[in-house]
Amino acid sequence: MRLKILLIAISLAAAVPASAQTSRFSPALLDRPDVKRALQSVDERATAIVDEWIHLVEIPAPSKKEQARAAYIRAEMQKLGLTDIRVDDMSNVSGVRKGSGGGPAVVFAAHMDTVFPEGTPIKVSREGDILRAPGVGDDTSNLMAVLEMFRALNRANIQTNGDLIFLASVQEELGLLGAKHWLETSGYKPDMFIAVDVGADDVWYGALRITQFKFFYTSPGAHTMESRGGPSPAKAVARGINALYNIPLPPIADGLGSFKLPVVNVGMLGGGTVFNAVPREAWFTVDLRSLDTPTQDRLTAAVTAAARNAANEEGVGFRVETQMGIDYTKAQPKQQRLDHPLVQTALAVANHFRKPGTPLIAPADVGSTDANIAVSMGIPAVAIGAVRERLPHRLEENADASSIVPGIKALISLAVALTTR
Repeated sequence: MRLKILLIAISLAAAVPASAQTSRFSPALLDRPDVKRALQSVDERATAIVDEWIHLVEIPAPSKKEQARAAYIRAEMQKLGLTDIRVDDMSNVSGVRKGSGGGPAVVFAAHMDTVFPEGTPIKVSREGDILRAPGVGDDTSNLMAVLEMFRALNRANIQTNGDLIFLASVQEELGLLGAKHWLETSGYKPDMFIAVDVGADDVWYGALRITQFKFFYTSPGAHTMESRGGPSPAKAVARGINALYNIPLPPIADGLGSFKLPVVNVGMLGGGTVFNAVPREAWFTVDLRSLDTPTQDRLTAAVTAAARNAANEEGVGFRVETQMGIDYTKAQPKQQRLDHPLVQTALAVANHFRKPGTPLIAPADVGSTDANIAVSMGIPAVAIGAVRERLPHRLEENADASSIVPGIKALISLAVALTTR
């Protein structure tokens, strides 16, 4: 009889995917008295949380100008009693909630900067449950959620074994620069890294290959009346952009929702100073994204060649600036990243707290968040979110106010599951 039971148990274990067995979350965790107190405290503060979220959105934080928001977060970390609170030379803010020992050190990171330039109206409007403002979602909503998660852990006196590190990063929108700087210079060697920087229905365990170029075209310039037939950086820009959009791309990868990868996008154009002269310099930028390094390398070569050929054909000078060339040679293989307890626990938690009646959340081997830097360094990493949000990077950005409460509860559950024996 015992042998029969053993064989049945073995067969059942074999029927469960190995990755599913690595999750450290169980719904029973939510019945633990201290966890229950933490979750209930979030319900009790629902209105105050949304009010503070709105206040945080209305603190301007364009990339490179996050200092006012950083000062607010630093002050809140001090109130929380976090240790080793730092504001580094890029304005990243970090603090540590010490564990009792014997558990992993886990970073919860949310970025403070937004894509919107200084002077953009950021007053939040509310229509029923919907909050509308540039930056209300990406990533202010998640910054608020992480802050409240740490508060809830304190309110319930939850003791974790592992350290929890709160990182409010800067310049994420300029190429993940703040997180890269922090991971390389802070001295911390986290066991896991969580970027809270996507929607509540997303679990990303990968890292897109992202390369950003700025192509410059130059000439001596000329008055309009002397320009006919002469070299023009503006013509070179036009020729270069047209050539880039005619580069053959591989088929769109399946299973990525609204994402269409690989992709080449011209995001900015500029140059010239007056109407009636040939510009001495004109330029445009390119954002190139792929799912793997070989594809990215091939497209990088094609993009650079097309831009350079435009300069040669128009007889103008050429130079290029490149950023975001992240080295992924230390990244773990796809299956190893997917099977890691961090990703599987994040997935289980996200599905437990997803909106009732919505489809199961599936993990995606993509990423364009601060977690990319951790992935490139071989640190187990995932990107998750706490809020249902829409239209990021657009003036029409909006989010569901009520979604932040279950989102914070999910963060609490994830933090405890990962760092408590």
